[in-house]
Amino acid sequence: MDIQLHGGGRWAMSGPQQRWSGDDQMQTAVFAGQEMIAVADDFGGYRLTYLAYEARGFLTIDGAKESASEFASRVLARMASMIAP
Repeated sequence: MDIQLHGGGRWAMSGPQQRWSGDDQMQTAVFAGQEMIAVADDFGGYRLTYLAYEARGFLTIDGAKESASEFASRVLARMASMIAP
C-alpha cells in the first residue's frame, strides 16, 4: 500500500509542529497535523483537548503543555487500538 498526503494533508503537516501560541487562558499547537488546545477549565486548572479526547487536572498551562506530547501519543495509540485488523 502506498500512503501519501493529499493536498490538505500536505498543508496541515507542513506548518510548525508543537509550537504553542495564545495567551494565559488558551493556547494551541499542532501535533501530528492536528490541533491541540491547552485551555483554562471551570475548576481553576487547565485541560488539554485533542482529537475528541481530553485530559484534565493540570495546575498550570505550562504543566499542561509539558504533558502534551505524551497525551498526543496516548490518544493516537488508543485510536490505533480501535482499528480491527
